[in-house]
Amino acid sequence: MVAAITTALFSCKKHSIPPIQSVAVGPKITIDSLRMMYAGTSFKFTSNTLLNVVVTADENSGNLYKQVYVRDNSGTFAQTHYYGAISLHFTKGSQSILNIGDSVAINLNGASLAKSSGGSLELDSIDPYHAITHLKTGLNPQPLMVTMPMLNTYSNVPGGGFLYDAQLVQMNNVEFSPDNVGLTYAIAQNPPAAPQNVNRFICDAYGNTIVAYNSGYANFASWPLIPNNSGTLTAVANLYTTMQLSLRSITDVQFTNTYNPVVYDTITQNFSCASLSSKATIESAGWKSIPYIGSLNWQGLQYGSPSNSYNPANWKYAPSASNFKSTDPINDMWLVSPPIVDNMYAHGGLATKYMDFSQALQYAANTTSKRCLSVMVTRNFDGTHIVPSDWQEISNLFGNIQYTSNQNSNGYPNFKYTHNSSYGSVYSPAHVPISVGGSSPTFYLAFRFRSNTSFSDSSGSTYLLGTLMLKNN
Repeated sequence: MVAAITTALFSCKKHSIPPIQSVAVGPKITIDSLRMMYAGTSFKFTSNTLLNVVVTADENSGNLYKQVYVRDNSGTFAQTHYYGAISLHFTKGSQSILNIGDSVAINLNGASLAKSSGGSLELDSIDPYHAITHLKTGLNPQPLMVTMPMLNTYSNVPGGGFLYDAQLVQMNNVEFSPDNVGLTYAIAQNPPAAPQNVNRFICDAYGNTIVAYNSGYANFASWPLIPNNSGTLTAVANLYTTMQLSLRSITDVQFTNTYNPVVYDTITQNFSCASLSSKATIESAGWKSIPYIGSLNWQGLQYGSPSNSYNPANWKYAPSASNFKSTDPINDMWLVSPPIVDNMYAHGGLATKYMDFSQALQYAANTTSKRCLSVMVTRNFDGTHIVPSDWQEISNLFGNIQYTSNQNSNGYPNFKYTHNSSYGSVYSPAHVPISVGGSSPTFYLAFRFRSNTSFSDSSGSTYLLGTLMLKNN
């Protein structure tokens, strides 16, 4: 603990207070007006236009580069306390110029209003040395109190989009994914090796997960290690295809409470969430992807087609298992749930649980692909090692696990529930009772994907999970 405190103390940089300058002459604009004026294509300012804002996130920790976040009081939505927020991208670094709490006037002459590669609206190509005038310093902008589901709030009204994009937010009772505990936030390396940026995953007690993106240049990249605690996190919410978080400094991670790994009683989980990113191993809260045989993991798969105005809300994600381009003769990959409370132990019930789930299959060649996906349960799992003999297969309860490709023509997987195909994409009221042998008060559920080079039809077969429904009655 002493080492962590020392690092935090000596990683801080002192900045001289910038002199008060005269503000350029020109009309004023607000962040809300900028969002309202954006019409799907970039716009360049060619005359003096002034934006008065307060800095909510700066570059001083190194986790942001040539970028800061700002807000004003022009927001449209009560959920955001009527704050408008936006990202500024600079032509040069601003570490010696801008600090959190600075009130500044920005001359947008020469800057562009555009969407980033991830879909976030931003002001680009600002010269921090000549376009910024300091008005006040030492302000203390407070974060918005949010939950993870709130960060995905979307509005189609003009000036809308993801309501919390670029906002300073705070989440309580959160923690890092168990797989991230004890790791570094990013990978800082000595030259000539380049530092590596890393996604880490923040979870809440309800099974929600969101990405925290960390730069290898951050002064907290290598120390301290990710804690085995829970608590309060302050960060900037921003859009990069899905909503994610950018930490301002390590002091914004206030995890001082007991770690609370996710334990489910019931599950109503749509797997299309912010913890899934394309071609990345799944890190949804409590879920664990394990490559039992071969090198492949369950991964996030992106599908959908945003409109010409690039609406990231039209991108969808799903956990997927596939052996596409695999060089392994056999792939056997498991996606294992968090522990699930046994119904008899917790509620005195008779059957353990009732369950159904939706899934889709793409690129299957013929009917024998049905063997690729199976559903398993156990009471004996140590959280790390797969011992297949400890697991009971219950796939026969879900007779409509698909075995021929059903991707429809517009590129969207055709998800169907597996208990009764007559319900199609609607949850079956006659969901399946499942009972797990053994005497532990909790059990685990797993989706298992197996492929073998001897199965000619399994090559490239891709299963996607949609929604899992697990109830007590």
